[in-house]
Amino acid sequence: MAITQSRWQLEKLYSTEGVKQTIDRLRQELDQLQTGQPPVPFYLTHLERIKCHVEELSDFVYCLYAEDVSRHEVGRLLEQTEILQASLRVGETDFEERLRKLSAAEWETLQADTPSYYLTERRAIMERRLPAEQEQMIQALAIDGFSGWEQLYEQRLTGLRIPLDEEEVTIGHALHQVFHGATRNDRQAAATAFAKTCAAEREDFAMILNRIAGFRLQVYTKRGWEDPLTELCEQNRMQRTTIEAMLAAIDQNRPLFQSYYERKLCLAHVTEPAWHDLEANTFTSQGHVSYGEAQSIILHQFDRLHPRLAAFTKEVFEKGWIDAENRPSKAEGGFCASFPVAKESRIFMTYREAYSDVVTLAHELGHAYHNSLLHELPFLDQIKGTSSAETASTFMENLVLDAVIEQSAGEEKLAMLEIKISEGLKYVATIPNMFRFEQCFYSERRQGPVSSDRITELMREADARFYGGVLAEPDPYKWIFVGHFYDTEKPFYNIPYTVGYLLSNHLYTAVKQSNEAFTGQFEPLLRASGQATIEELVEQYMNGEPGSISFWQQALEPLLSAIDMYLQKTAGLVD
Repeated sequence: MAITQSRWQLEKLYSTEGVKQTIDRLRQELDQLQTGQPPVPFYLTHLERIKCHVEELSDFVYCLYAEDVSRHEVGRLLEQTEILQASLRVGETDFEERLRKLSAAEWETLQADTPSYYLTERRAIMERRLPAEQEQMIQALAIDGFSGWEQLYEQRLTGLRIPLDEEEVTIGHALHQVFHGATRNDRQAAATAFAKTCAAEREDFAMILNRIAGFRLQVYTKRGWEDPLTELCEQNRMQRTTIEAMLAAIDQNRPLFQSYYERKLCLAHVTEPAWHDLEANTFTSQGHVSYGEAQSIILHQFDRLHPRLAAFTKEVFEKGWIDAENRPSKAEGGFCASFPVAKESRIFMTYREAYSDVVTLAHELGHAYHNSLLHELPFLDQIKGTSSAETASTFMENLVLDAVIEQSAGEEKLAMLEIKISEGLKYVATIPNMFRFEQCFYSERRQGPVSSDRITELMREADARFYGGVLAEPDPYKWIFVGHFYDTEKPFYNIPYTVGYLLSNHLYTAVKQSNEAFTGQFEPLLRASGQATIEELVEQYMNGEPGSISFWQQALEPLLSAIDMYLQKTAGLVD
């Protein structure tokens, strides 16, 4: 296919002035709803519409910020949308308090007239909340407190500059060099410069992390929550026993994961491995993949799976929904923003012509396809947790990676295999380690602020438990640059990604056995992701038991098979 534009078209959605006007209008509508106290069905209808527009505006403004972080005028819009979101949460709390106060007869009538998974879920959640006035006070205080600390973190992180190769580079540029530098000396130099900068800034970041965690724990204490994972489980519609079974399955495969790392390091002749050595490929693809070639690779694989998926993806490319351009003013990372009013998505990433970028593009297209299926439903049925949200994206990663692996030979095949394994280990090694670090940090934070040195030590301890003697020098400052630790809306944000990855493995295995599973299991699960728990999705669409270790062991099999293949193919290369 012809190369299409690599920068998105945001202006087709809103103008800056249009955003301001819509924010003012929505704020007025929220005020009218709360003061008018309309009947519950009327309140629900209008709250759903407002909530839909608020999500769209918030995502749009964040897209404006991400495409050019140097535009200071966007900061004011970010602040306005955060205030609007806080107003919406106040309105939702007011509505949910009315739900809680309904009599059994009134509730039955409402359910009969307006059957809704959202209503049932929110009524149950409100039983674990404080009275409405107290919840609304928390939300009001969070604007300049809780959310303010997160905003400060983002400002400080994006403002960091690392001295590298006689110039000052962004933290994202430095990390790219740390993991993907041409030689180990290049990577080591970048890692040293990166660590030095983080060490100089660690006290400020420790203060921010402590304040965010402290605010969260105070709220949990007021609500009477002893388990800090209560909100995580609520947001992702899953039980703690599911997480524990998944982690147990991962842990029992730790020796194989360590064997992979040992082989990889041995092949690279690294005797004192540092944290960046685990990420760097031992076998490197010799070719660069242009953005147009990446589109062709992805479209070909999507078309083999289902024409509907390919047609949707072609439309995304042609309509300019993707900002893949590599330019210095962009934010770091990647995401897919949903616009439920326009029934569109926007994908943000930086494409640097590596195969890992092809995988990232496929990942974000998975999110966009998931959004397209949900956009057909009422907005309240589109609201999903991170775990189910990550299922389609990691599925598409596997699809594209496996195709490239099959078509490769020799060292190129090993290079692609390493990418697949590295992507998988992010979900079953790096992320669970960060989750366990976070649990330990929150446990100690209950007793008071945790020093930067102790936070660093907790990070080291988490890595040491997983990697054992494989890693001589863990990354001491991962807690600074992993933004998920500082997210005020989604506590313990990391671990749901592992759940989503392993669910996608299950579905991917089913689709490989029969293409009919794409329309019979994969798509139905995505459509139901806003109206079911993780446990219900697993039982209904995967015929599995989410609380059993064996279910998660089966979900690990594609990754375990890839590692076995790697160990077999490299056995003769070891000195």
